[in-house]
Amino acid sequence: MAVEKSHKRVGPVLGFYWRKLFFFAAIFAVAIFVYSNTKVYKADQSSYSPPSYNSDLNVDMTVNKDGSISVDGKKIAARVNQVAGFDEVRLPLLDNTGNYYDSVSINLSLPQPVAALTNYELLVIHSNSEVTSSQSDERTIRYTASNVAGTATLTVIAQMPQGTVKPPLMTRISNYLGGLSLDSWALAGLALPLLTVIFMILLIMYEFRRQKVEKPAEDSDQPPMALPPAVVGILYRQKVTPREIAATIIDLAIRGDIYILDRERDFAFSKNKFDRRLLSFEKILLSKIFSKSMVSGQADFEERINRHLYSKKISLVSSGIYVLATRLGYFRVNPQSQHMKYLTIGLITFFAGVAGILLSLWKFQSPPFIIFFWVGMIVSAIIIMVLAQKIPLRTVLGQEALSNWLAFKRFLSDRGKIPFSYENVRLFEKYLPYAIVLDCEVAWAKRFSEQNFAIPDWFVSGKDSLGLSDFCLTLFPIVSYVGRSLAAIREPGFK
Repeated sequence: MAVEKSHKRVGPVLGFYWRKLFFFAAIFAVAIFVYSNTKVYKADQSSYSPPSYNSDLNVDMTVNKDGSISVDGKKIAARVNQVAGFDEVRLPLLDNTGNYYDSVSINLSLPQPVAALTNYELLVIHSNSEVTSSQSDERTIRYTASNVAGTATLTVIAQMPQGTVKPPLMTRISNYLGGLSLDSWALAGLALPLLTVIFMILLIMYEFRRQKVEKPAEDSDQPPMALPPAVVGILYRQKVTPREIAATIIDLAIRGDIYILDRERDFAFSKNKFDRRLLSFEKILLSKIFSKSMVSGQADFEERINRHLYSKKISLVSSGIYVLATRLGYFRVNPQSQHMKYLTIGLITFFAGVAGILLSLWKFQSPPFIIFFWVGMIVSAIIIMVLAQKIPLRTVLGQEALSNWLAFKRFLSDRGKIPFSYENVRLFEKYLPYAIVLDCEVAWAKRFSEQNFAIPDWFVSGKDSLGLSDFCLTLFPIVSYVGRSLAAIREPGFK
């Protein structure tokens, strides 16, 4: 709610904001913990454990047809990589084992008779070893090294002709994606959210053109129909915001159901008489504000809203407003249900992006440039969840009703002063809830700035002779605070 000053006794609602922060931080911490305890494959992790000590080491390596690699009859984590037109084996077989070997002999069996077409080498570092590599037959390459120090790293390299191995489809896709350049993935990461924005904007523009709301040419000094302010608000912006809750509270006070008390250091609500004609969402709202006592002070209110991370009652308040507006025929579908569909799509996309990032860090060698794509997907998910709420869902009846209420808004926000008359004594408070949901409460108050203001019966203050300006600067922050506080504890999907 737009106000120039805040109520001096109303501080920020820290309770539930901090709890939500801790809640989502905990989820993030769990994800990081799971990832940090996940085995990340790197090129030097072969899962081969040589004997603790032996003067001579003989190793049999086999490249299987599917691209997997076996050492001494056991499959290890390493696989054949497709690089630069080759099917390449690059395996650090020994890496700083701490064991000295007089000789190391490695026989590498190929899946096809392509030894003559294969580039092979035994790379040794941190050791003054003599190495040889030769072709034993059409399918076998032999590597040897002598005087291998315990600090040595022996890497077997064999570049076979492309197509020698036939990895599974998912492995081929993984290898292809892992081989794309940084520029390709960065471009994909930027293009995905950009295309999402363009699509969503075009969809919104199409729906706005198809559901065009006629702008009124003249003012209307009367509400088009007797509707609860919250329903007018959802017709106006298609979602329940703190304004709808604040306007409902003032409307209940005007109707004599509650009093709003401005006390020296805080505020309070007091029960008066609960009208039997209260709507279901109004009853639920009052049950959240009041417990079993007749008075609900600021401390009591904050204790109730901070009791849980989310409030089922406030979620039902929003749901009740959506249902009522839809039953009146103003929307093709329940806006809440439609928003929930887009929210679900957005959340699925968002978590798919997060899962993709974790999977890429686990699957690909560093740096996994595909992360740019997943980040783009996450941004696209956020765009969908934000912009989907802008898609108009009004029926023809809803469009006509909104046009009529916009004419009434023109009257509320007109700059002309309203002259004093006995008929206009209570006009300001009568239309104030509508002004709040139509975003023009300040302009509406200015229309009465030249009149002698009488404090409404439902507003109790210890201050003497409150003028209109002081009244607004006291009331607006109170109901704005309450509206924001209650709206913030709705369950996900009830925005």
